[in-house]
Parts: sequence; structure tokens; C-alpha cells
Amino acid sequence: AWSLARALRLGFGEVVLVSCCPIQNYPLGRKVFFCDAEFEEGGISGFLLGFVNILFLKHLTRLFSCLLKVPKLISRYKVRWLFVHGTHSPFLIFGFFARLFGVRLIVVITDPPGLAIPSDNYLVRALKRLDAFLLGLLLARSDGVIALAPQLATRLAPHRPALIFPGILSSRTCAYVAQSKMERKDDCPFTIIYAGGLNKAYGVDRLIDAVLSIRDVPVRIKFFGHGDQEMRIRALAEATDTKVLYGGFVDDDVLIPELQAASLLINPRPASQDFAAMSFPSKLIEYLAMNRPVLTTRIPSIPPNFSEHFLFIDDESVEGIRSAILSVIETSPSELRSRALRGQVFIFSEVSERAVGIRIADFVRSGLESK
Repeated sequence: AWSLARALRLGFGEVVLVSCCPIQNYPLGRKVFFCDAEFEEGGISGFLLGFVNILFLKHLTRLFSCLLKVPKLISRYKVRWLFVHGTHSPFLIFGFFARLFGVRLIVVITDPPGLAIPSDNYLVRALKRLDAFLLGLLLARSDGVIALAPQLATRLAPHRPALIFPGILSSRTCAYVAQSKMERKDDCPFTIIYAGGLNKAYGVDRLIDAVLSIRDVPVRIKFFGHGDQEMRIRALAEATDTKVLYGGFVDDDVLIPELQAASLLINPRPASQDFAAMSFPSKLIEYLAMNRPVLTTRIPSIPPNFSEHFLFIDDESVEGIRSAILSVIETSPSELRSRALRGQVFIFSEVSERAVGIRIADFVRSGLESK
């Protein structure tokens, strides 16, 4: 979200943010009442809206705050374009009303709406389904959408003008990459790193089994993140002479040097699952920025111009992942270095905050302002 804000500022010159504190419903989120507040970060001014953090009241009070506060901001800053980041119905309902007064609405779709989480009860799941239906009606009335995968746009806003790009490379990540240089040692075992959700749904269980099945080559894998496979990873990491290491859930200043020192960065997300077509893993953007070889499954959301910069897992079974890893190990180091460097140059130019900001501005000014 911050990368998008900085990209918009680079594309348009001035951005004013309006948001609400992101928190799960009470009692999972312990705080109930939130007040209005102002903030400024990196030269961008922003306003946090007050709301009541209780199921159902949360959406109503956020919408009420929008109706009460945001029209004044629109008038003060002479806002012509309203960007709504994410499919949050209070903001989209407000955007629909704002259009009645001449403000144009662009919705940035990052994920499918209404996704259930394990803590959701029956009522919450039912409300999410109702919310997803309402969001579909609202998206159909937007002036355009920005989506991280083609199917997000075609399924959720099929008749709206759409700009598709897989994500944004954070300027903060770029700064960390420039400052953090951990040298690789040739005498180390071949080290694979996976960073992200440690979940079976993301293929992490098969990745673990694939690495454990490699016996003739000195190889190890290090995991960073949280998820349902975390306990298994921790147990394997505590074993003697293990191939599996666990680095925890860490900040960029710890993670990025680890990624830069790896022999291979990997993404085993199953390509056949529905959500794989509806999102692009942000880790693939960050991986390419590290100037390291990247091995991934052929998820359908990978744009065609990205494909030449990846190495691919074509068989997602344990044996298929094992074979793909061994194939990388057998590839000449010079070829891997060349591919990694091309990938880094490509990703810095393709999805930097400046590049994305310019693309969004061009999309709005050349494609939408005349309509």
C-alpha cells in the first residue's frame, strides 16, 4: 500500500491518503474504539478515520466516517481521481457516491473479496459472501480497475477498463538491496531459501519432502515466515545434521542479506489452485531484485515478459520439485549469474515505484480522462 502511495505521488505529483487502522474484529483485535487522526510519512499527508471495531458496526461506522470527513478533503484538495486500494465495501460505497459529484473512481484489486480465514464463524462467512456480492455491483460502476492478475479484472470487473501489473518493487527494498551485501562462500552447501507463508496450500510440504529426498548433493533449505507447516519445520530444524533450517519471521534488514546470499530462491505455490490465477506472489518480485536465480512453479498469473527471468518447476510432485532443484544445481554458475542479473535489471525497470506511477498516470490520462 505504501509503495502504491509513493508510485501515485511520482505519477501525479500530490497524493492525500485516507485510511482506517487495519485490525481484526473484536475480540481478536483487542481495541474497540478508534478516533480520527492525522499523520505524515515520507512527505505524504494522511488521515485515519474513526470507527467502532465490532462486527457489522465496523463497516457502518467506517462508511459514516467517510461520508462525514472525506468530502471536505475532496473539496480542499480539488480531488479529481479517487483510488480505492482493496475491495473494502465502505470505501467503495463512498466512491460510488463521490462519482455522483464528478469524482472519478479507480479500484486497485489486490485479492479476491470475501476470503474466509480459519477464525471466521458461520455469521462472518455469510456476511463476507454478502459483502462480495455487493462489491461486484460496485466494481461494475467504477471508472476503471488496476489489478495484480488478469483474472482478477476479468472475473470481478469484466467490462471495466483495466491496467494489469503484478506488483510494485518497494523503494525501501531497493534501498536495502543497495546497502546489504552478504558475500556468498563457495564452500557452503547449496542453500535454498523460501520466504513467505509456510502453508501446505502453498506447496511448502512438498518442498520440504523434495529437499529431504536429495541425498547425493550437499543441499539445505532455510525457511522464513509463519504458517501451518511451521511446527514441522521447527522440529526438523532442531534435529542433528539437518537439511532444514528455520529463520523465523524477520524484518527486511535481516531477510534481504539472507536472500542475497542464497544459492537459489524458490516458490512452490501450486499452479492449479484457483487463487494462483487470481494473484501474483509478491515474493517473486522481491526474489528477482536480489540478483539470485529464482525457481518457481508456472502459476498462470506470471506475465509473459517475466517468464524468461525464471527457472521453472514443471512437475509439482515431490519428485518433480526434487528434479527441478537438481537441474539448477547442475546448471553452470555463469549461466545462473547471467540470468539472475538480467532478472534484477528487468524488475528494477519494470515495476519500480516510478515505473508503476508513470504507467498509472498514463492509464488515467490517456485512457480514461476523455471517457
